[in-house]
Formats: sequence, structure tokens, C-alpha cells
Amino acid sequence: MDRASWIASADVGVQEQFLSELEEGELLALPFLFEFWALPHQVPPEGVWRTWVILGGRGAGKTRAGAEWVRSMVEGSMPLDPGPCRRVALVGETID
Repeated sequence: MDRASWIASADVGVQEQFLSELEEGELLALPFLFEFWALPHQVPPEGVWRTWVILGGRGAGKTRAGAEWVRSMVEGSMPLDPGPCRRVALVGETID
């Protein structure tokens, strides 16, 4: 279960406690943290890997998951975290 679903399914007291423990900056950043909102199939696999297959239909979040992974490699996964990469090349096949 993703973090957002867990919080949404918790009782109101747990939700209020979670939100009250966040600092103002964290609360303002929460809507934009993909790592918090990502569904389990949108989270990159752990460990060392060369290929990540996301098998899903339209609207499954494949493009968003890939874009967020690239962003996290350059900018870091959380605000103010340095990313491990500085240069990125996105290469896509062109079909005539």
C-alpha cells in the first residue's frame, strides 16, 4: 500500500497527528512529493538494475514514474537532496 493510501485509510486522529507533526515547509511540499503519492508499481525496484519494466495500461502512471525517476537521479528524490547524476540523455525511437 502506498503512503498516501495508508494515511487516507487511517482514522481521523492518525491523519491529524501525521499532519500536525509536519513542519510548515513539509506540509507545503507534500502535494509535490511523488515518493509519497506513488503507487507501489511506480516505485523503482531496489538494488542494482539495468532495466525496469512497468507493465500497465493507459493511465497506469508509467510515464510519470519514469519521469520522476529521471528527476530523482538529477535533483535527488527529496527536496534539497543532491542527485547522483548530473547529465541525462533521453533517447527515444522515432517511428515513421
